[in-house]
Parts: sequence; structure tokens; C-alpha cells
Amino acid sequence: MTPDVNKIYTKLFFLLAMLLSINTGYAAVEVIKHVSSRSDRDQQKTYYVALLQLAIEKAKHKFGPASLQSFGTPMVYQRKLKSLNNGELDVMWAMTSEQREQELLPILIPILKGLIGYRIMVIQDSKQQQLTHVLSTQQIKSMVAIQGFDWADTDILRANGFNVQTSDWYNSFYKGVGKGIYDYFPRSILEPWAEMRRYRFKSIVVENKHLLYYPAAMYFFVQKDNKALAQRLEFGLNQAIDDGSFDRLLYNYPAHKEALSKGKLHTRVVHKLSNPFLPKTAPLTDKRLWHKLYP
Repeated sequence: MTPDVNKIYTKLFFLLAMLLSINTGYAAVEVIKHVSSRSDRDQQKTYYVALLQLAIEKAKHKFGPASLQSFGTPMVYQRKLKSLNNGELDVMWAMTSEQREQELLPILIPILKGLIGYRIMVIQDSKQQQLTHVLSTQQIKSMVAIQGFDWADTDILRANGFNVQTSDWYNSFYKGVGKGIYDYFPRSILEPWAEMRRYRFKSIVVENKHLLYYPAAMYFFVQKDNKALAQRLEFGLNQAIDDGSFDRLLYNYPAHKEALSKGKLHTRVVHKLSNPFLPKTAPLTDKRLWHKLYP
């Protein structure tokens, strides 16, 4: 082999090595797939994506870089579960229950600091005055609530003796309340104002006196055997909690800030309920993970 040919092969070798190095660098960026979120349709879901982004940024120095990728369209829980288990999704968010923790691997950090269990009622505007005279939990139990058929809240309310009807057509929840088919639609304190703007029903309002409360946690979930991703997210979320960026995102997120201001939690009559479906794994003793109703 002539010297010139040797030089050519040497250059080709180094060029190939350089290309492989570049490709390897790109491959090291883990892609984490989550369910699609549409900010113009559901402002709440954009918070979960923002929190995922914060967690992977906080974990980057230990676990390496990662990027988020949306998949599909908004889904009900069973569809998310199937997509997660067949690898179409890597992470999802849902309220926890014993069954869900058996099916999936939870990251045991409440991503809404328990505010998912602070429930206020969306009602017909004509019932606002009537409900100011309601004093007891039992009186509210006799009213008809509407919830999703596969929501964890449905089982919680029924276990506490509430009269709950279900549907899988989300648009019908508000429409049914507006038409008087249901008395109220319990929503997390963080949810109703943005949703009501979306559906624009003039005959419904947020009830302004009562608060149904039960301990509940929304978690990020991954596949049972995906411990590496669970460790990455847990580490990142804990870092964000410790440096204050978790709380800044949660409480300054526009829809949350508006809801907590308008909801006036501290002025409401609190009806405390039990949650028999909250797993014993819930970190109830770690006070930094939960919202404080009374500072």
C-alpha cells in the first residue's frame, strides 16, 4: 500500500471516528414520550409538561440530557395505560390508587401538592343562593354529582356516600350541569375557571362557599420495569422542591394563580372526607410535599 493510500485511509478512519462520536452524543440524549397536550384546549395539562421539563433539567447533571416528545392526542386513563405498557408513552400523570400503583411504577411526589383533593363545585348560577344555606356534608351528599366513569374521584366520593353519576363524554359534564341534569360538577380548586372559559356556558358558576377535601395525590407514572426513568424524575423533582423552583412553577402557573386567588380556600366551609383508596405508600408525613390550607 503506497504512502498516499495510507494517508487517505488514515483520514477516512478519523472522519468515521468523528461521525461515530457525533452520533453517539446524539444517542445519549434520552427521549421521554408523554401524552400530547393542547394549550388552547386544556391549560392544566401544559403544567404537567412544564414540570416534567423542570425535573429533567434538574436531573441533567446526574443522569445526562433528555428531551420531551409528545405522543398522540389527549387520552382517557385506560388508553394511557395501554400506550405506556406497549412503549408508545414513557410517562403519564394520574391520581394514584392502589390498583394504579400495582399496574405502574409511581414517582411518589404529589405533583400538585395534594390540591387535586381540594374540590369545589361548578353549579347552575341559579343555585348559588340556595347553596349558601347548605350547612352539612349530608346535605351535599343528597345532591347529584357528575364525574368521569374511570376517575379515582368517582370511587372516593361514592365511598363517602355521595350520589355520583358518571359519563365518559367530558363536554357533557358542564352541559349537564348547565341544563340541571346534575346538581354539581366537583373540580379541583385549580381547574374550573380555565375550563369554564373553554366551554363558555353562561348558566354555570363556581359555587363560592363550600370545599370538599380528601387527601389525594397526582403522580407521574412510568412502566413497572422502567426504574431508570423513575429515578431520574424522582431526583429532579426533589431537587426542584429543595431549591424552590417546584413551588414557583406550581403557584405561579397562570391558571393555578388565578384559581387560588378566585377560589378563596381560607373562606370556605371545609367538608373533610376520607380516601380509602389512597395507598399506604403516600408520603403524608413529608410536609414539604403538600399544600398547607391553613398557614
